[in-house]
Amino acid sequence: MAGPQFFHLQTYSRKPNKTGQSVEQVLAEARRDPMFSRHVSKPLPFRVIAGVSPQEVQRLHDEMVAAGSVAVTLKDGRSARRGIRADRHTLLTAVASHPHLTAQVMENPEARRDYDAWVERNLTFLRGLFGERLVSVIEHVDEEHPHLHAYVLPLDDPACSARDLNPCWLAKSEAEAVARGEGHDDKTAVKHGNHAYRSRARELQDQYHREVGLPSGLTRTGPKRERLSRQQWRARKDEASRNARALRQMEEMVSDLADQEDALSASAERMARDLEARLHQAEGLHAEAEAERSAAAQERAVATARRKTAAALRLAAEEEVRKIRSSAEQKAADLISAAEEIRAAAGREAEAGARRLQDDRQAFEAEKAVIARRVAQEAAAVAVLVIVGVLTGKVVRPARGSGWGIRDRALHERVEALQIGPALREAVTVVTSLWDRLKTRLSAPELAREQEHAAEQVREHDLPASAFRNRGIGR
Repeated sequence: MAGPQFFHLQTYSRKPNKTGQSVEQVLAEARRDPMFSRHVSKPLPFRVIAGVSPQEVQRLHDEMVAAGSVAVTLKDGRSARRGIRADRHTLLTAVASHPHLTAQVMENPEARRDYDAWVERNLTFLRGLFGERLVSVIEHVDEEHPHLHAYVLPLDDPACSARDLNPCWLAKSEAEAVARGEGHDDKTAVKHGNHAYRSRARELQDQYHREVGLPSGLTRTGPKRERLSRQQWRARKDEASRNARALRQMEEMVSDLADQEDALSASAERMARDLEARLHQAEGLHAEAEAERSAAAQERAVATARRKTAAALRLAAEEEVRKIRSSAEQKAADLISAAEEIRAAAGREAEAGARRLQDDRQAFEAEKAVIARRVAQEAAAVAVLVIVGVLTGKVVRPARGSGWGIRDRALHERVEALQIGPALREAVTVVTSLWDRLKTRLSAPELAREQEHAAEQVREHDLPASAFRNRGIGR
């Protein structure tokens, strides 16, 4: 059973309007809060068709308003930003009602199918009209006719202006701006704006009828609107139903053609995907080959560079080794030459030293022979002096014990220096013994003459001790 369509847009602010409607009241009615659902005899829970629930719409709305601001001009001409006023319209709603009775939709399967198709067409229409700003679409089936509520928020607008989301209001604002730009006064500009609003509203209703009402078998207006008789209205509804059936048949034919086209497209797409996969594989293989060739070329270039570097390093190393070897050979030659010179100088010095040593040794031997002779002479002279000393009394035997002593200090030192005391001991002992026996046979004058004679012999043969000290003999 076909009938007229119903589609309506309206914006609301947080501040209630003359009829008491506000953002809070509209969303509370959508939630079926008891205070705002008294017009419904038996309220039923809403059903979310798309988007979020009315509770979530309220939260999104409040967050948007809290974050929003508008630019204002102060009295001193400065610009500033202010928070969103309570009377700014911040929520846009759309209401679409189906002409079938709710009982028909709930009880008649055919009516239910028509209604479900109508709901889907409404969703398509609303999404095309508002895009991402459409945040919620819910369904109510607890009133005489089933209907939909859509909620639209200006989430991307810092000024939170929901009126700017209404195509009719936009047409009004643009027409007023154009009129004022052409020099018209405010009253005339408002007339131009209202005319544009009504014109855009009719266009929007016509668009809604084309996209939603006509495919659903609904008429553009009701019988009272056009002052039609019952027979004329029934004919109009029958025509709308026939048009809807024809449109559905055409949609089915188009759907079949679309299915066939989809099948062909799917086959073509499979072939295209297969070809694309093969092409992609070939491109991949080609890319891999190119990459391998590029890598090989890079490796060859690197290897060539390394060979050149190695050759340069080898030449540099060989040159350095040559320089080092030449320097080492020169240093070795210099060292050998210096060593030869040192050896020659050492040889010459050694020969000179050997000659000096030989000369010194010869001089020493000669001196030693002279000294030996002198020592022998000294020893002989001292021995004579010691023997004569026995006669003169300078050498005596002690009263007790053995041995002998020299009273003459100089003679004693000479005997000690020559170390001939032990050698003379036996001779002194013999001479002393003989002299003692001889003294017993000589008279005193004879003894005196013998002692004087011995003293003269000493004076004739004695040498001074200094003669021997000058030659290294004695102390």
